[in-house]
Amino acid sequence: MNQIQESTGQNPIDAEKFQAMMGETRRRAYSMAIQLTRNASDAEDLVQETYVKAWRGFDSYAPDRSFLNWLLRIMQRAYLDSRRRENPVRKAESLNALITPHDRDSLEFQVADDRITPDEELLREEYKEQLAKALAQLPDVYSTALRMCDLEGLSYYEIADHQNTTIGTVRSRIHRGRRLLKEAIIRGGYQFR
Repeated sequence: MNQIQESTGQNPIDAEKFQAMMGETRRRAYSMAIQLTRNASDAEDLVQETYVKAWRGFDSYAPDRSFLNWLLRIMQRAYLDSRRRENPVRKAESLNALITPHDRDSLEFQVADDRITPDEELLREEYKEQLAKALAQLPDVYSTALRMCDLEGLSYYEIADHQNTTIGTVRSRIHRGRRLLKEAIIRGGYQFR
């Protein structure tokens, strides 16, 4: 930590505060790293990288917010960055590569029609209406968490940040919300095909 402190020019009071916060969050950070990497060695590397990045950006940390949530967002981004570096997107081969040089015949490709039929569109609209009615029966904290997670595709971290709560609370709300939604669907007799 002293080497990092010297290289970033942070003051000693910040360093002591950061080390205290680091001690308080280390177990939870390691637990999250294990969940992400599924490997003890990689998890330790991820935790170390996360703390280094957090220290470098410690001046941007807002003390009124949860340090753990801030730290786990840094960890998630660091993990995703490392995954992107490890698995670069492969470039697709051209269609011409499918034709050998001696093959003078052209190949025909069947292209699927992805358009939605009128019947499918009607069912989709009916489904949306029934889902909206069932969601409206839930308490706001549950319906909001479900909408953000399942309809908007936000991560638990983003939902926790938006609802100003912990990731554990978000998980609990989503789990309970899904159970309540299922009960509302059964009570309402909605038909989802």
